[in-house]
Amino acid sequence: MSDAVMTKGKGTIQSLARRFPQLYVAPAEGATEAHRAAAGRGIAPQGADLSHFAGSEDDELREVDTPAGPVEVLFLKKRADFETFLQVVGHRAEPVPIARAVGAITYRGLADWGKVASACEEYLSAGGTDWPTEFARLAHVPGAFRTELVVISEGPYSNVPASETPYDKDTWLRVSREVRLHHECAHVVCRRLRPDDILPVWDEVTADVCGLLCACGAYDASLACRFLGVSKTGYDGGRLAEYLDEGQLAAIDGVAAEVHDVVLRLEEMASARDAARDPFGFLLVLKQEPLLTY
Repeated sequence: MSDAVMTKGKGTIQSLARRFPQLYVAPAEGATEAHRAAAGRGIAPQGADLSHFAGSEDDELREVDTPAGPVEVLFLKKRADFETFLQVVGHRAEPVPIARAVGAITYRGLADWGKVASACEEYLSAGGTDWPTEFARLAHVPGAFRTELVVISEGPYSNVPASETPYDKDTWLRVSREVRLHHECAHVVCRRLRPDDILPVWDEVTADVCGLLCACGAYDASLACRFLGVSKTGYDGGRLAEYLDEGQLAAIDGVAAEVHDVVLRLEEMASARDAARDPFGFLLVLKQEPLLTY
C-alpha cells in the first residue's frame, strides 16, 4: 500500500474550497446562514475569499491507501488554520473556542460539491439532458456526493515533549505527524470494516500500534505507555483517562497497570510478526482478538 499526495502548499485550502465552499465563510457571529447556503447548496458567499486562512507550504492533502479503501487526510501546519477549519466545518462558521488538546478530527458525510460537479460533467458528456432530475436521483444514493475527511494539526503527539522520546524536537514533530495521521486512519478502517466493534481503550491502544508502526517502522512500547500514561504501578497522567467511564476512573491505577502489561505484550507480538510490513493488517488481527475488554 502507498500514499498519494493530492495537493501540497498554500493552494491546499483553495483546492478544498472548490469542493467545500463553506470554507469561504469566515468564522463570525451570525455566519450560520452563509454557511448553510455554502455547505447545503454549494453557493459560496458573494465576493468571498480565503483570507481567514494563512496557509503554509507544508499544508497537504494526502490520500492514504488502506484495506478499507482510500482515506483523505488534510494536514494543516499552522494551529490557527486548523482551528479555523474546525470552526467552519464543524461549528457552522461560529467562532467557538477549539480546545488545545484537539489535534485531529474526522468528518464523515461531508457534502462534496466537487463530486457533484464531476457527476454533472460526466452526465452531460454522455448526452444527458435533465441534470436536475439526475442530481435528485443520485442524491438518494448513499455516499454518492459525500466525503470522509481526516484533519490533523502540527504538534507533539499526545503532548509528549521530544525530551521524553528518542528524537530531537524537529524529528519528533515529523514523527508525531505520521503517528497522528495513521492513528486516525486506523480508526477510519475499523469503523468501516468493524462498525459494531467498539471498545474505547482497546481502540486507542490498537490505533497507536498502527500509528507507531507506520511512522517509526516498529512498535515502541515505552512510547505507547507514555502516550497513555500507564506504568506497571498505575496511572502516570496521559490519554487513558479520556476513554474511561466513571467506574473505571475510580479504579484507574488497576486499569493502567493492565493496559501497561498489554502494551508490552503487543511489542513482542509486533516484533514476532514483523508487523511493520503490514500495519493495517496487524491492526485488523488485533481487532479480532482483543486483549482488553474495555
